[in-house]
Amino acid sequence: MAMLKRGGRGRLLRYIDILAPWVAIILFTIVMASVAPEKFLSQRNIISMLISASSYIVVAVGMTFVMTGGGIDLSVGSVMGLSAAFIAVPVKHTPIDPILAVFLGLGAGTLLGLANGLIITKLKIPDFIATLATMLAYRGFAQVWMGARILSRFPAAITYLGNARWGIVPVCVIVAVLVVVAGYFLYTRTKFGRYTIAIGGNRRAAIHAGIPVDRYKIYTYAFAGFMAALAAVIRLGNLDTYTAYLGEGYLLPTIAGVVIGGTALYGGIGRVWGSLGGALFITMLINGLVVLGLSYYWQQFTVGVLIVLAVAVYTVTGLRQSRGVGGGG
Repeated sequence: MAMLKRGGRGRLLRYIDILAPWVAIILFTIVMASVAPEKFLSQRNIISMLISASSYIVVAVGMTFVMTGGGIDLSVGSVMGLSAAFIAVPVKHTPIDPILAVFLGLGAGTLLGLANGLIITKLKIPDFIATLATMLAYRGFAQVWMGARILSRFPAAITYLGNARWGIVPVCVIVAVLVVVAGYFLYTRTKFGRYTIAIGGNRRAAIHAGIPVDRYKIYTYAFAGFMAALAAVIRLGNLDTYTAYLGEGYLLPTIAGVVIGGTALYGGIGRVWGSLGGALFITMLINGLVVLGLSYYWQQFTVGVLIVLAVAVYTVTGLRQSRGVGGGG
């Protein structure tokens, strides 16, 4: 009987874990609908939230794999900024084809993520320290390269993912959904996903099982770099403007969205669909604070508190103690 009770409790906690971000979205929508319905629920604001959420969702999918593998990537915002520079600068100052420039930016982001993985695995530097260092290095390089310059009015091929629409649906929203679907497939149906879960759940056991741990660790960071670069393409299109500060402010909301979505901070459990819900919720929360007239500092404070609360709740309920389960994607 005790085992049945424990099993029932485990299933209940699992359902809570899966549904938490979506329940939070519903409750927050109800609150905002009662406080500022005209502003918050207007079609214009809803579309604006979806556009803003799209780049966060794409980054969050990459971060989900890194965190499931037991890592953390503090450099995602800086990777966005530097990847976008590899698109914006050549397309403005050379005769490069815009489509080729986009692929150049995506390749740059992948290589920057690959560099993170190599530094961590080959130099044996902890993930936090390594990506903190590259966060500063990548951003610093972008600022040295760009200085105070502002580049704008890019060709349509550059802005398409961020600005184009199919009917009333922004293309960037479609891209974000496709990324989530692809991420879920990778997580649940491929060796990449299974090995990432195993490495984050128990690194030593993964080594004994013959899994090439370092290689797949590198893969997760390269994947996160590619996702950050794709988010940079979307954001560059949203703004139709580039400065060296593009991507700043993405780190905390991304981590918050991933954690609220059910991915464990210390690895072994990840939820790609949960990251979608978490990123949507964080975007809605920030938008709601703006609608209510609260400052950027309140946004930062609120996101920070949410990270603490999410981790505390999962720790207290024991949701993260079933290491190696690998939570259902």
